Amino acid sequence: MVSESVITYDSLQAVLSQSGAAVVGNLVYGVAAFAVMVVILAIGYAVAWVIGKAIGEFSKQIKIEKFMEQHGVHDSLLGFNLTGITIALAKFWVLVIFLGIAAEITSVRLIMDLSTMATSYVPSLVEGIAILVFGLIVGDYVTDKLKTMKKIPFVNAIAMALEIFIIYNAAVIALPLVLPSANPEMLSTSFNIVLAAFCFSVGLGAAIAIGLGLKDAVSDVAKKNKDKIARIF
Repeated sequence: MVSESVITYDSLQAVLSQSGAAVVGNLVYGVAAFAVMVVILAIGYAVAWVIGKAIGEFSKQIKIEKFMEQHGVHDSLLGFNLTGITIALAKFWVLVIFLGIAAEITSVRLIMDLSTMATSYVPSLVEGIAILVFGLIVGDYVTDKLKTMKKIPFVNAIAMALEIFIIYNAAVIALPLVLPSANPEMLSTSFNIVLAAFCFSVGLGAAIAIGLGLKDAVSDVAKKNKDKIARIF
């Protein structure tokens, strides 16, 4: 009986010792892996900062923002600018690359899975944002040019409809790339509702304008032929 108790106690002590050693080992490994990851990401951030500055300087050299302002599309990106968007995407891509390096060195499963997902997502993100930016710039440029053609009836309404159409198509193409889990049908339904409301308002405005114009024309004709109308009635 005593022998069994001693064996049980010794076994328990051995298990606890092994568990304690495993916990300490995992803790040390976790701290070391975290430290390595922080160092690598810090290096990645520094590299991203340098690349961002280089892109900014290159943009100044080729005067891309001035070129956009000269063509009236500098305000097409909803308060952002092309250089800033390019820098942000480049920095994000560099950080994802260094996250992958950290995952390979540390072999932490969570970081490896996160790095794999980010690496596969970044190209789609860049492509989607590029399509959306292109659509916004083209829509704004075409609209501005169309609004200068004052001889076209309802030119402002036509320009607005064309801009919405261009941006909508760019958004439908870009949405699955930027948000892979998003449903483009929601955007399509919303666009159809907005388009129907827009067409109704334009049609109503045109009908009122035509009606008022015909009213003046009928009034002028009636005044000129007042005597003939009086003889008829």
